[in-house]
Amino acid sequence: MNTQFLNEQRCKCGKLLLKGIFFDGALEIKCKKCGTINKIGSTKLADDDIHYSLFINDKGNIINASTSACKILGYKHEELIGLHFTKINTIVSKDINDKLFRPESMLNEDNYFQLDTIHQSKSGNKIPVTVIIKLYQPTLKERFLLISAELKKTEDNTKTNINKDEDYINNACDFYFDIDKNGTLDYISPTVENFFRFIPEAAIGKNYFECIPIGNRKESKKLFEYFSKDEKAYKTEDTACLSTNGNTLYTELFFTPKFNDMGKFIGYRILVWATIKS
Repeated sequence: MNTQFLNEQRCKCGKLLLKGIFFDGALEIKCKKCGTINKIGSTKLADDDIHYSLFINDKGNIINASTSACKILGYKHEELIGLHFTKINTIVSKDINDKLFRPESMLNEDNYFQLDTIHQSKSGNKIPVTVIIKLYQPTLKERFLLISAELKKTEDNTKTNINKDEDYINNACDFYFDIDKNGTLDYISPTVENFFRFIPEAAIGKNYFECIPIGNRKESKKLFEYFSKDEKAYKTEDTACLSTNGNTLYTELFFTPKFNDMGKFIGYRILVWATIKS
């Protein structure tokens, strides 16, 4: 199956290579202008009863959708085009999309990351899905996100695992951790050791708000209680603490709601971007 999402495929220098983007096989085209060998269509997409795909631009608007996306989400194709992605994923924080589109983003065409989330149909039904998010950049000035979704299986048959997500998600942020709806730490990615000298497993079971700097605890807990009540995504920024080498570490934290296979809110996955200032 050839699935076309955009009308043009261009080289990095801007030269038009062909019309359309094809994802069921890889093509190599030499640019007649600069001589660069361009690889096209290296990503295979499934489009069936449990898989669908969406393309969004840097404004967060859907610019194209697969046939199954329309069927599963209950929209006509023309209704999806131009619709803001937060209409499909009502829990996503716009700031996360902004972060992924920034020039300094670690997400590029050679990597991607995976998240469990909830999509919402036109009728309002919650659909638990596992999504793979990949950046696509046809020209120097154009950047798009490919959202490839798979309906989640039941708990007995699920094939998703938090450790399986590790390589994907750490391509997009410095480290991440999970807390339940009471603030208890369920998981911390090993990359946290790049900033703090402790064994991640040692913090599992502790309360997150007891692990952050005292000056930030009250406000952090207040925000958590406010947003978790409505199961919403949110972010905090410029949170300062000391790294293991004594430098001040400023962090941006994105709280992304987590849901079980039945769509019930169970806590947050927190993506962290960190900047060290000596």
